[in-house]
This record gives sequence, C-alpha cells and structure tokens, in this order.
Amino acid sequence: MAFVIVEQCSGDETGRIFPLSQKSAIIGRIAPDSAPDIMIQDDYISRQHAEICHEDGCYTLCDMGSANGTEINGKHLEPYRHYPLKHNSKVGLGIVSGIPRVVLCFKESPATVRAPIPQTHPGVSSAWLKIDENRKEVVVNNQVISLSKKEYGLISLLHSNKGRVFSKDEIIDNLWPEVKDPGAISDAAIDQLVYRLRKKIEPDFSQPRYLISKKGFGFMLTL
Repeated sequence: MAFVIVEQCSGDETGRIFPLSQKSAIIGRIAPDSAPDIMIQDDYISRQHAEICHEDGCYTLCDMGSANGTEINGKHLEPYRHYPLKHNSKVGLGIVSGIPRVVLCFKESPATVRAPIPQTHPGVSSAWLKIDENRKEVVVNNQVISLSKKEYGLISLLHSNKGRVFSKDEIIDNLWPEVKDPGAISDAAIDQLVYRLRKKIEPDFSQPRYLISKKGFGFMLTL
C-alpha cells in the first residue's frame, strides 16, 4: 500500500503519514462542509485541492482547479489533468511566489520499493541525547547506555529524522534491509524493540516523553 508523508506544512501535519488505501484520495483544507482524505490546515490550500487516484497499479495526481496550484517535482500541473506519481515524487501545494506552502512525499509500497537507510552525521546531539556515529555510542542525559544493534539502529534512524513519524514497515525496511517480505517481521517484534529502547532512554518508560507513538501511524523521536 502506498502513502504520502507531509514533509513541509505550516500546521501540525508535518511528519504525518496518510495511507492511500482507497482508489482515490482528496487532498484539501478541512472546513465545516469539507472533510478531505488528506487534511492540510493552510489558508493557501483549497478545500478540494488535488486528488490522488490509483488504477491498474498506477498512481496519478490531478489538480482539482485549486486557487494556488499544484506541482510535482517543481513542475506545474494543469488543472484536471492526471500526472503519474513515482516513488519519492515531491508534491507541492499552494504555490506562493513560486514556492509551495505544503510539500508531500509520495511513497510506494515498501513491499515493492526498498527505502534506503538515511545517512546520519558523526556527533549529532540534542539537549538529552548524544550519538557518536564513529564510536557507535549513545549518551542519554550525560550517561552512556548499552544498546543492542537493533536498538542502536532504531534510535539512530529516528534521531537522524527528528520529528518525523516512521511506520512499522519503514522501520523494517531500514533495520532489516535483508528481509524481502516486511510481513516476515511481526508488529509484536517492533513493539518489543520499542519497549526495550524506551526502558533504556526514558525517565519513566510507562509514560514516554522522547520515543512517542502516533496511533495508527508509527513512531517518532522528540528532541
């Protein structure tokens, strides 16, 4: 199943994942008389701004006559024409002075396209967390903690993408790249990995402050 990730937005939707489980999904601004499938809170987004369609195994994007326009990878879309979407296509919405107010990233099914491991940088840190990529060392609140390879992989992945929600399939793609079928790694295995990591990094793992779950979407690290 494909999905889109909100990469840029003035509202609280940044990092949110919208699965594309139906044949079509309307992108738009929520209003009393409008409840689009992909809801974006921005005054420059029309209530029915654009539509993503799925037919014969292909995804397309159509601008629905929006007031401020739509683009794919920087190319302007003519209204009411369908344009193909490919893995990692950048969808710009609400173009103001040539710059999109909102950017979505289209992702194909992890079963079809394997996501690369995002690159991190040596010595990245935050107020409570420091990761030394060269030494593979993690320091939480000035105390070195011992992590398994998968625990280290998860915290490094989330830390290098601060504030972004990762679905369980994306975590599998990055931590188990050798597994061809994401279904071979159970949800329980991911939940146990998160549980073990929380016990090591959270002041109170029963009430997590840092490693947050977004119900129905996945996990993120707050810094």
